[in-house]
This record gives sequence, C-alpha cells and structure tokens, in this order.
Amino acid sequence: MADLDPSKYAWTEPDSAFNAQYPYNNVMQTESGHFQEFDDTPNAERIRTQHRSGTYTEVRPDGSEVHKIVGEGYEIVASNKKVLVKGFCSITVEGNSILEVQGNCFQRTLGDHKQVIEGNYNLSVAGEINVTSGGDMKIGTTKLGGKLKFLAGERFVVDSDLVVNGGITGSSVTSSGSVTAGTGIQAGVKGSLNPFAGISTLGGINVGIPPPIPTAPGVVKATVMVTAPAIIGSVITFGNILMDPLGGAPLIRTIYDTHNHIAPLGPTTIPLQPMPLPWLG
Repeated sequence: MADLDPSKYAWTEPDSAFNAQYPYNNVMQTESGHFQEFDDTPNAERIRTQHRSGTYTEVRPDGSEVHKIVGEGYEIVASNKKVLVKGFCSITVEGNSILEVQGNCFQRTLGDHKQVIEGNYNLSVAGEINVTSGGDMKIGTTKLGGKLKFLAGERFVVDSDLVVNGGITGSSVTSSGSVTAGTGIQAGVKGSLNPFAGISTLGGINVGIPPPIPTAPGVVKATVMVTAPAIIGSVITFGNILMDPLGGAPLIRTIYDTHNHIAPLGPTTIPLQPMPLPWLG
C-alpha cells in the first residue's frame, strides 16, 4: 500500500512572499486599512489584496496562491463546478465535518484506499449493501476478548465452506447435507442446556463404515464395537463384535441370550421376549 501517513504531509500557512524594492511595489490603501499591492520587484513579483481584518489573497512569484479567511467562508455555485488537482491534495478539518450529497455519489480510487478511524464507526444503509473483493477478505477484531457479531432478520447464509477454528454455540444447528467432525460429535454432555439429550435422526447411524452405505431407519451399524450404558438405552448392531469393556449393556446380554447366525452357521432361534425399558418404569 502506498505511504499515506498524514504526519509526513503536514503543512502550515506559508509566510508572505513580500520582498518589495522601490520603486517596483505599487500600493493602494484605504482609510480603514484595506490595501492592494501590485509588486513588480524582479524575482519577487506578486499581487496581494488584503482586508483590514486580515483576510487576504496573495499570488506568489511562482504563481501559487494563498487565500486566507479570518472569519467564516462561504462558496455558492449556482450551476456545475469541476475541480482538478494535478498533484497531492490534503484537506484538514480541525472541527466537525458534514458532507451531504442530495443525489447519487460515485467514488473511484485507482490506487490503494486506506481509512483510519480513531473512534467509533457507524454505517447505516436504508437499502442493500454489496461488498465484493477480488482477493482475500478479512473481517475481525483485535480487541482482547472482543466479539464479532452478525445480526440477521431471517437467516445468515454462507454460500461456501465455513471453517471454524474455535467452537460453535447455538440453540439449533441444521444441515441440509452432511455434518463432518474431526474429533467427534457430542450430545447431551455435562454443561449443555439439556444434559439428557442425545443424537436424533430419522435415518440410521453408521459407525466405522465409510459412506455411502445405506442404513435402515433406527439401526446402528458398527464394524468394530458398540458400547451402550448399563441401564438405559438399546443398541441393535449388525457389526462384527458387541463389546462393553467398561461395563456397558449387561442388560442387553441378559435378555438377548439367543441370536441369529448367518447361513451356513445358523440360524438359531430369535429372542422370545422384547427388550424392557426400565427407565419407563
């Protein structure tokens, strides 16, 4: 980005270019103190018109102009106006500033654009806002413990992948596609709003089976291991092994003491009684 440090472009009112020599300076002065100078001194040619209050305009030897208004200044253009600055332009406002455009406004920057706001920033738009970047875009806060908040009247839409390096907290997370987690999905854990909630699905659950393998509704398929709690819950597994190394599912083993072997090793008889639901009394 170009160097736009305002401190490097600070400026002050220049001193008068007065260097008059007799008899080249022609002065006209009024009784109240107004005066006008037409100075033809070689290499110091200038024109100066000054009001008794100190407001003046001076055209300097190099053609530059200094215009100073001691009081308030007004400029009214009844029709169009065009301003061309072929060099550096610096505008300093030591008080408040208001810019009102009662029609449309177009601003174009062919180089870099930088804004530095030392206080708060508020943007209010009655219509739509469209922000497009041809490269990367960053939006964030550097404040320690700062928060970045998005507000939407209906929904917040992301039309691409969303990568979150921290946690996601919400009253509801809905996906029309799949949900992939690198370290697992936890439901009903201690500290959540409903510690008894689990994972609910209208379809089945595949464990250790790479998709796309269809699973019937209400069925858990596992290739290696399924662990169930000792008192509540029930699991149907079509996998290789049903294990509970930490004491899970003893009730399942007690009730389901018969099972089916896939031919040619079976079948044996199916369980003769349903699985009880002790948590329902």
